[in-house]
Amino acid sequence: MIKYPYSKPEVTKSDINEVKKVLLGGYLSQGEKIHKFEYELSRYFDSKNAIVCNSGTAALHLIYMALGIGPKAGLLTTPITFLATANAAKMCNASVYFADVDHISGLLTADTIEKSLKKYKNKIKVITLVHLGGKICDLESISKVAKKYNCLIVEDASHAAGAEYYDKGGVSSKVGSNKYSIATAFSFNAIKHVAMGEGGCVSTNNKIIADKIKNLRSHGMLRQKNKLLYKPKEHAPWYYEMQELGWNYRADETSCALGLSQLKRLQRGIFKRRKIARYYFNELKDIDCIILPANIKSINQSVWHLYPLLIDFKKIGISRSHMMKQLLKYGIQTQVHYIPLFMQPYYRNRNFFLFKESIKYYDSTLSIPLYVQLNKKDIIYISSKIKSVINH
Repeated sequence: MIKYPYSKPEVTKSDINEVKKVLLGGYLSQGEKIHKFEYELSRYFDSKNAIVCNSGTAALHLIYMALGIGPKAGLLTTPITFLATANAAKMCNASVYFADVDHISGLLTADTIEKSLKKYKNKIKVITLVHLGGKICDLESISKVAKKYNCLIVEDASHAAGAEYYDKGGVSSKVGSNKYSIATAFSFNAIKHVAMGEGGCVSTNNKIIADKIKNLRSHGMLRQKNKLLYKPKEHAPWYYEMQELGWNYRADETSCALGLSQLKRLQRGIFKRRKIARYYFNELKDIDCIILPANIKSINQSVWHLYPLLIDFKKIGISRSHMMKQLLKYGIQTQVHYIPLFMQPYYRNRNFFLFKESIKYYDSTLSIPLYVQLNKKDIIYISSKIKSVINH
C-alpha cells in the first residue's frame, strides 16, 4: 500500500464548493469562469495576456503554431523533460534538436545551448527552456545567446507556477512575465501547484501572438467583423469564418473554477513546499552518496514541484530499481524525471556521447515524495527509510 505517493493534489472544501457552483449554475463551458481565471492569472504573472487551455501540451502546441515553427524552423530543447515539450513541436512538423544539460541541476545552460546552436546553425527558430522540478534556468545568460543566434525563447514552466527569477543584479521577475521570452507555457495537471485536473495556460505580452492563440484554441473560428474575409450581405449574428486550421483546446468551466480556487493558495503552497525542502535538507545533508537538489541558502530559489535526489548507486551497491522496490515496501513511492528524450524510440539518437551530462543526471536521479500535505514527522520517516535502504 502506498502511504506516501511521490506527489498528490490538495483539494479543499473551498475547491469543491467552487466547482459545485458551476455545476448548479447552468454554464459548463465558455462561461464567465474562464475569463475570470485568465484575468487573475495575467495579474499574478505580471503578463499582458493569459490564455487558458485544456492542457500544458495544448499550451505548448498553441505557442509553437503561433510562432510559426515548422519544417524549416526547428526547436531546440532539453532531453530531460516530459514528452510534451518536444512532441508539441513535432505536431507542427518541426525538426527537434536537443542540447545537453548541467548534470547537477538537469537544466539547460547558456554554454550547452550555444554549443548546439553552433552545430545546427540556421535550423533553430525557438529554444524551449524547461524549469525542471521548479528550478529556474539562467534566463539572463541564455537570452543573450538566443539574441546572438536570432532565436526566440519559450519557457516551459509546467513545474514552475509561482516562481521568480533573479538576475545577476538581484532583480526579480516572475516566471510568466516573459521578461526574457516570447511566451510561457504552464501545466495545471492534477499534481501541479495549481490543479485543474487537466489544464494549462499560455502567458505572453505579444498581442498578435495572444490573438492568434485564442483563435487557434477554438477551431480557428473568427467572429470579429473586422477580421472576416467574406462579409455577409445581411446582418448575420450567427456568421463565422475558419481561415486556418485550429483545435478544440478550450478548458471547461468546472476545471477553471477549480483552478481559480487553487490559484488563491499558490503562494501558501510554495511556502509549505520550501519548508518540506528544508526538512529534507536537514535529514539527508550528511549522506555522502547523495547530492541534494539545493543547499540551505538556495532553497527559496525553487518552487519545488519535485524533490529529485542524485544518488551514486554504484557507491551504495544497489540499483535504482531495487531501491525503489525497497522503499515501496515502506509505503514510499518514488519516480524518475525523466528518461532522456533521445532514448525514446521516436527520437532515438544513438550518439549518446553527445549528451554525457544528461545521461549522468538520468542515471542518478530519483524523485522522492513532495506535496503540501506532508509534515516534519513524515519527512523524518521517509528520510529514515532512505537511509536504511542505502545502509543495507
